[in-house]
Amino acid sequence: MIKKFSVVALAGLLALPVLASAGTKDTSIEALERQMQEMTQMFNSQINALKSEIADLKDKDDQISKDVSAAAAAPAAPVVAAASWTDSFKIGGQVRMRGYNLQNFLDLDDDGDGDNWDVFRHKTSIWLSADASEKVSGYVKLSNQNYGEGITFADDNNSNKVFVDNAYIDVKDMFDLPIDARIGRQNVMYGTGFVLFDGQSQFASTSIYLDGVKLSWKINDNVTLDGLYFKDEEIERANTDQDDITVGGAYLTAKECPFTGAKSELYALNRHDETLGKDIWMYGLRLSDKFESGFDYSLEGAIQKGDAAEDVDQDAFGYKLGAGYTFTKADMKPRVYVGYSFLSGDEDPTDDDSERWDTFYGGWPQFGDIVAWKFLNLPNAIANTYDPTFSELSSTTAEAVYSNFGLFTIGASANLFKNFSADISYSLMTADETQNGFDDDIADIYQATLKYQYSDKLSFSVYGALFDAGDAFGDDADNATEVFWEANYMF
Repeated sequence: MIKKFSVVALAGLLALPVLASAGTKDTSIEALERQMQEMTQMFNSQINALKSEIADLKDKDDQISKDVSAAAAAPAAPVVAAASWTDSFKIGGQVRMRGYNLQNFLDLDDDGDGDNWDVFRHKTSIWLSADASEKVSGYVKLSNQNYGEGITFADDNNSNKVFVDNAYIDVKDMFDLPIDARIGRQNVMYGTGFVLFDGQSQFASTSIYLDGVKLSWKINDNVTLDGLYFKDEEIERANTDQDDITVGGAYLTAKECPFTGAKSELYALNRHDETLGKDIWMYGLRLSDKFESGFDYSLEGAIQKGDAAEDVDQDAFGYKLGAGYTFTKADMKPRVYVGYSFLSGDEDPTDDDSERWDTFYGGWPQFGDIVAWKFLNLPNAIANTYDPTFSELSSTTAEAVYSNFGLFTIGASANLFKNFSADISYSLMTADETQNGFDDDIADIYQATLKYQYSDKLSFSVYGALFDAGDAFGDDADNATEVFWEANYMF
C-alpha cells in the first residue's frame, strides 16, 4: 500500500508543471486553486486509506505477539519415541559340524562292516525368545541333526527333518505367588544328569526334550522346590492296550546347606510306563561343593522302589561319586579327578524281584558316546552277551539302558595355553551281576579331548575313545573306537 501511495503522489507532482503551463483560459489562479483542492482531496483519501491499513497490520501484529508469548509460556510437549517391536525379541542359534570315524561301535566284530562308519554329522538350531511383559515370556527352538545325505539308520537323523526342539512359556510369580512356571517342551537337567537329563534322545541324542510343566516354588533366596510332570512318549490313542510313559515328582534344591555349606539336592521322582506295567519311585540325594583351595566334589545316590513290571517288584540302587583338585596357582590350572559310578544288576532274572537299576532319565551319553552305543535297547546290542535281560524293562527303542555295572574313572585336564584345553581319562568297567558264567570284566575305556576356543562364539575340538573289550564278551571280541573333529559356532 505504501508503494501504491508513492506512485500516485509522484504522478500528481509531475502533473503540476504541465497544468501550470497550459495555454488556456483556465490558467487563472482560480483554476489552479481548484486543481490544488482536487489534489489535496486525493492525497487525503490515500492517507486515510493508508492509516486504515496500518491499523489493521498493527492489530494483526499484536495478535501474533500474543500467540507467540502464549506458546512460549506453555510447557513443552513431551517427545515420544516410537517403541520398536523388536526390543522384546532375542534370536540365536547353533551351527555344528562333526566328522566321525566309528569302528565296531555296535558289535565288537572286525568282520562286520555295518557299524564301521566314516560320516559327517550336522546340527543346526535357531531359537527365538520374546518378552510379552516383565513376568511373561516365550521361547521356541527349531533344530535338525543328521548323519548326512543317504543315512537311513533312524528317522530322527534325516537331513530334511526340522523339528520343534523346545517350545515353552515362562511365567514369573504366577497368581502373585512366589511360584514360577515353565509350560511346554523343554530340556530338564539337574546335577550331573545322573537321573534327569535325557528326554527324546533316541538314536544318538538327536534331542533331549520332555513335554510338560515345571512349577518352581521359591521358598526363600536359598531354597527352591520344583514340581515336575512330563510325558516321555505319547502312545497312539487307537491302541487301547498301551498308554503313555510319564515322569513326575518333586526336586528340592538348597544352594547352601546350613549344616555343611554344600549345595544340597533332594528328590522323589516317579516313572510310569503302562506298556510294561512299570511304576517306579526313586528317592535320592546329591551334595556338591567347590572350595577356594581347589578341591571339589559331587556325591549322589538313589534307591528305587515300586513295580518294575507287572508282578515284578523293583528294589534297586545306584550312585555316582566324583572328586577333583585344581592347582589354582599354576598357570595351566591343571585338575586331577577321580570318580566311581555304580548301577545295580538283577541277581536272579527268573524271580519276581528286580534289582536292576532303571536308567530313568539319565540315558544321555554321560559316560561317553562309546559306552552309550553298547547299551542301546536294540536287538543286536552287545550288552546281551553277558546280560541277556539288560533291556527287558525298557519299552523305548534305542534308549540307553544303563544298568548292571560299576565304572571307575581317573583323569586329568589342563589349559595348555591360551584358549587351548585338554582332558584325558581312563575307566575300568565291570559288571555287578553276570549270567551264564560270563566274566565281569566289561572293558577298559580310554578317552581324550582337545579343545580350542577360537572366540567366545566359535570353538574347535577333537575327541577320541577306545573301548578295549574285556572278557565279558568272550575271547573273540574286538575293540571299538570313536574319533571325531568338531567345529561349533553359537550365536
